[in-house]
Amino acid sequence: MIKTDRRLLLSFDWLLFLAILILSCAGITAIWSTTDGTSLNSYFGKQVIYVCGGLVVFAALLYFDYHFFSDFITIIYIAGLAVLGLVLMIGTSIHSNKSWIDIGLFSFQPSELMKILVIIALAKYYSDLDQEYLSLRELVFGGLIVFVPVLMVIFQGDLGTAVTFFPIYAVLTCMAGIRRKHLISLLIIAIAAAPLAWFLLRGHQKGRFETVLNPGSDPLRSGYQKIQSEIAIGSGRFLGKGFKRGTQGNLGFLPAPHTDFVFAVLSEEKGFVGSISILGLFLLVASRLFRAAREAKDKVGALIVVGVLALMLFHVVINIGMGVGLLPIAGIPLPFVSAGGSSLISFFAAMSICMGIRMRRYVN
Repeated sequence: MIKTDRRLLLSFDWLLFLAILILSCAGITAIWSTTDGTSLNSYFGKQVIYVCGGLVVFAALLYFDYHFFSDFITIIYIAGLAVLGLVLMIGTSIHSNKSWIDIGLFSFQPSELMKILVIIALAKYYSDLDQEYLSLRELVFGGLIVFVPVLMVIFQGDLGTAVTFFPIYAVLTCMAGIRRKHLISLLIIAIAAAPLAWFLLRGHQKGRFETVLNPGSDPLRSGYQKIQSEIAIGSGRFLGKGFKRGTQGNLGFLPAPHTDFVFAVLSEEKGFVGSISILGLFLLVASRLFRAAREAKDKVGALIVVGVLALMLFHVVINIGMGVGLLPIAGIPLPFVSAGGSSLISFFAAMSICMGIRMRRYVN
């Protein structure tokens, strides 16, 4: 037993842990710079508490073999769906999204944790299939695992969070083996459904897509956030303006500087060097996860890590893409950096499971 514990400790990926810790500290710094107060009730204080809570969750989950989660994922997944259903009945609305549960001391967003459960559930289902390619029936069942919670999140009014489930299904399905005809069929269905999805969008959501192509068409409303974010990023130049010296973030021109546009704040204060450093840290995390997936001792472990990697990269691409004006604003946080406890702790939990998969790659 002692020998096994020693092997696990030696397999701990300190580079991965250090990278996510630095990203979390960068987020705390940006939040401190753009919000008022440093008390426990301030955005800064809450984020510090969230990071500490995330580290506790990270350490606690390392003690569990990832097969514990995959073996009991059916029960855990159903419990997650039940909580999403509870949100629809007694949930709290924030920014027109009824996706939070208030339990007194704090509120949390169950849909963030549900992403991790979906990854494990889909990885477990695909890993149990002993065949090279998925059949149509298996594609549909895998889709149900993902899209049942997606529909529940859409009913909550949180379209941005619902979109983040799609790369999980796409990437894990491709990894599990999809025939070309099925892939083409899915692409045709997606393209055909795009016009329908457009008509289902609300007016302000359509405006976000329109301003990507022409932000100057409505600079004081739908194009305002995009314009201010681009100004903040561009004004940082090479070394940035310095801590608390950003004009867009600190003078109130940039909306949601501590959440959706935290990358713009970092770019304004830390400049090109800071922006590249943040991207480099995410690249380091991605490379370590890719290595963990490649070295995983079984298929379910590899698929879980790939699912987490796909989810993280999707968040990074969408958040930074909307910050630089290349993508519509979707309210998707930057992992470990944006303010908020639900997303932060969920990503810490996901990284802990991936770390456990790497640590147990040689353990029988």
